[in-house]
Order: sequence, then C-alpha cells, then structure tokens
Amino acid sequence: MDRRSYLASVGAAGVAALAGCGGSSDSQTSTTTLPPDTVQCDLVDYAFEPGTDSPLEIDVGTTVHFVWKTDGHNVVPEEKPADSDWEGEPEIVGTGHTYDYEFTVPGRYHIVCEPHVNMGMVGDIVVRDTESTTAATNDSA
Repeated sequence: MDRRSYLASVGAAGVAALAGCGGSSDSQTSTTTLPPDTVQCDLVDYAFEPGTDSPLEIDVGTTVHFVWKTDGHNVVPEEKPADSDWEGEPEIVGTGHTYDYEFTVPGRYHIVCEPHVNMGMVGDIVVRDTESTTAATNDSA
C-alpha cells in the first residue's frame, strides 16, 4: 500500500469513528419541567437570576426552585415580612444543589448570598397577595 492510499483509508476510518460523537443538538440541551405554580431562580456567578437585576415577582402560593449553577452560595433573607418564618438555605453549597420553598406570606423579601454579598449577590422576591388583587379587580368590575 502506498502512502496516499494509507492516509485515505486512515482518514475514512477516522471520519466513521467520529460520526456518532457529535450528537444532536437536542441531546445537548437539558430542560427541566417544573410543576405548576413553581418558578426557577438560578444562583450563578454573583447573581440571583431572576432577582438581582430586577425583582422576582410571584403570587402567594408559588414555589421558588433555587438552583446552584456555580459553587459556594447560600440564600439568606436579610429582610422579610414580619409574618414570615422563612430562614432560606443558610448552608453554603455547590453546583447542582437545589432548594424549594413555597412563599405563603405576601410582601418583599430581600435575599443575599452571604459569601458574595460584597460582590453584589443580592436580590429581591416580591410575593403578591392574589386575594387582594382579585378582590380589587372584582370590586372595580
């Protein structure tokens, strides 16, 4: 076998071996289906997404599914409504950790990541009282 034939056969074998490695774009994308009345908040780098740039606005009874996309974070309420007993997730944990909490007390919750608060990792969750909103809407109709 001459050099040219050898290289052609090795190249063809390499292409065949790699053909299954690319996968489809669908296999590279992971989507999580959340239960009804659940929203996701990612802890990534030095932000709560959503929450840091603009408040995460939810209705009473909504569960927030917190997902650690990067390491070394926690979620601690620095300010919360007086009737709320939510303590957050004070343990500092890493990528892949999740924590769920159903917000049942309306009001504004100011949250921080204690290790990164000085880097701007703060956020707000606004829990709307749907009964008050519904009553006001029905009264005006």
